[in-house]
Amino acid sequence: MGKIVDIAENQPHLVSEVICVKCFKRWIDVRPADLWLKDLECPNCGMSHTIIETGQILEDEDYDQL
Repeated sequence: MGKIVDIAENQPHLVSEVICVKCFKRWIDVRPADLWLKDLECPNCGMSHTIIETGQILEDEDYDQL
């Protein structure tokens, strides 16, 4: 088994609550900082171009509350 590498060591990333405006599925999303929201795919309905952030950006200290 290979060495486990923290994603933060390789690239900047964002963590935020997002919602699909088609099916209303909400989830906590972790994605590369340069990935556009329009390129996300809903894990519930499979649609893309329907994901928006709820405005809740999560910082490192917030992870313990999840």
